[in-house]
Amino acid sequence: MSERCILVGGGLHGCALAFQLASRGVEVVVVERGVVGAEASTAAAGMLAPTAEAWRHGGSATAHSIGKASLGLYPAWLARVEAASRCRVPLHLTGVLVEGVSSSLAVGEQPARRLGAQEIAAIEPSLTLSEATLVSGEGWLDPRVLVPAVQAAARAAGASFVSGEVVDVSAGAVTLRREGAKDQLTGRIVICAGAWTACVPGLERLPVRPVRGQMLSVRPSGPPPSRVVFCAGPLGSGYIVPREDGRVLVGSTMEEVGFERGVTAAGVSSILAAASHAWPGLADAEVLEAWSGFRPATPDGLPLLGEWNGVWVATGHHRNGVLLAPFTAAMVAAALLDGTAVDPALAPGRFFLAG
Repeated sequence: MSERCILVGGGLHGCALAFQLASRGVEVVVVERGVVGAEASTAAAGMLAPTAEAWRHGGSATAHSIGKASLGLYPAWLARVEAASRCRVPLHLTGVLVEGVSSSLAVGEQPARRLGAQEIAAIEPSLTLSEATLVSGEGWLDPRVLVPAVQAAARAAGASFVSGEVVDVSAGAVTLRREGAKDQLTGRIVICAGAWTACVPGLERLPVRPVRGQMLSVRPSGPPPSRVVFCAGPLGSGYIVPREDGRVLVGSTMEEVGFERGVTAAGVSSILAAASHAWPGLADAEVLEAWSGFRPATPDGLPLLGEWNGVWVATGHHRNGVLLAPFTAAMVAAALLDGTAVDPALAPGRFFLAG
C-alpha cells in the first residue's frame, strides 16, 4: 500500500492503529489537537474484563464476543508493543471478582468459580462480601503506562504525530489549522476521535455521544484488594482496581451531561458508597486524585468500525476502550490493507439502513 493513512485522534486507538499500520509498511500520520492520550485513554481504569463487565452491566453477545477476542490478543500484542517501544507494560490477569452470583451468562462461557464469604476472605482479606464470582483470566493494566508505550511503538515503526485542529474532512484529505495557517494532509482517513467523533467536520451524524465518568485514586492505610472487584452498594455499583505502586482506583459514574467536565460531590459520594460497601478499609484511605473523562457511547453499545461516506472510523468503544485496542487495530488494519470484511454489527452504516 503506497498511499498514506491519516489518523485523526491520538488516543489509545489512534496510537494502536498507527502501530499496526506502520508495522506493515504504511506511511502513517496521526493528527492530535492536544496531548496524545490525554482524554479517555488515560482517564480509564484499564480493566480487561469482558465477562465480568457483561455480568455486571449487560450488553449484547457481540460485545462479549469481541471483548473476549481482544483479551485473547492482548499478551502477544503487548509483547510487540514492549519490544518496539522498549517500555515495560505489566499485564495483570489474576482474575476479577464480581459481587454476587451472576445468572446473566452461563458460568461455563468463561472459567469462573462461585465463592462464599470464607473463600473470598481467604483470597481477599480486605473485602467483606458474602458471595462473589471469580472470573479467571481477566484483570487489568495501567493505561497511563500503556498509552505512552503504544505511542513510542508507533513512532518506532515509522508513524509520525502532528498537532493541529481539524477544520475539514473529506474522502482522501484532512485540512488542519496550525499556528494560524491551514495545511492539508492527503491519504486514507481514519477517525479515532473517541467521544469527539461527532464534533469532527462532516461526521456530525454519527451517533457517538460523551458519557462522563468520575473516578478517584486513593492510597489505603492497610492492604488493599489485589485484583479488580466489581461491587454493588445500596446506592449503585462501582469497581475497585489496584495499581502496582499501592494506589487503588475507585470508580465510576455514568453521567449524561454532554462535555461538562468536573468532579462533583454527588459523584464522589456514589463512588465511595459502592466501593466501601465491599471494602470497608476505603474509609481510612487517603484521596490522592479525582478526575473525570468522557466515554464514547453509541446507541447499541457497540463500537463503530469501518468505512462511512468515504472516511474510516474506529470509535465508540464506551466502557471497553482499553480492552478493545488490540482487536480494533487488527480489524481496521485488515479491512484497510487486505479488504477483509467488517462485521455488519460493527459497521457505522448500521444506524443509517433504510427502514
